[in-house]
Amino acid sequence: MVRHFSLFGLLLTVLFMLSVPVGSEIFTDSGLVDMPTGEVLKHGIFGVGVYAPFQNTTHFKRDPVTFRVNFGMFDRIELGGSHILPQDNDASRSFLGHIKAQLLNESGKLPNVAIGIDNLGDNVIQEWSTYQPRSAYFVVSKTFNLPRIHLVSGHIGVGNNRFAFEDSPIGLFVGVSTEFHPAFVRGDIGFSVEFDGEGVNTGARYTVDSGLQLALGVETLNKPEEIRYLMSISWSNAKMMKQIDGAKRLARQAARLASQSKNASAKEEE
Repeated sequence: MVRHFSLFGLLLTVLFMLSVPVGSEIFTDSGLVDMPTGEVLKHGIFGVGVYAPFQNTTHFKRDPVTFRVNFGMFDRIELGGSHILPQDNDASRSFLGHIKAQLLNESGKLPNVAIGIDNLGDNVIQEWSTYQPRSAYFVVSKTFNLPRIHLVSGHIGVGNNRFAFEDSPIGLFVGVSTEFHPAFVRGDIGFSVEFDGEGVNTGARYTVDSGLQLALGVETLNKPEEIRYLMSISWSNAKMMKQIDGAKRLARQAARLASQSKNASAKEEE
């Protein structure tokens, strides 16, 4: 418990020390389309990628492209950085920071619980509603095993700035996500629907065994005049590390069986 309060104090300190306006990430490794979840990346796991939104206008006008990196520490903290490239070559580039800490890890009836802050860094001069400064949040996630549908995760949280709805200082955001492992494709397919405090979004991700991930989404479905289409390409070492761990377990199991067989043979000879 003391460890949890220490992490909370660290985040609050960062919140008050860094107070310059800045944006939010799309399709992060531990998030949905545009909202965070109660999960964090495990220690040593990282993801890198690029994403771009396109407005629902003639010729699909592009918003700024963003390069990002996220990595996990101690199975409790996730740090992220974003580099925004503006459309105007004369405009200044922006660097953003993000931090999230997990207070509870899902176990039995306990959900995943996390707090975090998005958009710490340089000033972003772009007319994009998700680029709001110092967006702090508290989020809870829980996975349910439902008949026929199988595993479905629900997410609910509160936050300020980019999560706030209209003129309210604090807003509520909710989301639902699920993942499939169809036999006809080599990889995982995930779907999610969310309300991020500003609009209703939906997205799909395809993650291949190598860790490469392709994602497509549609943002602000509740506001047809502001609809944006989202694209993301990223890579994470999560699947690679999972395969390495699996190989290690098999090696240990094989060594144990070989040792048992050797001992049995020695007893028979006696």
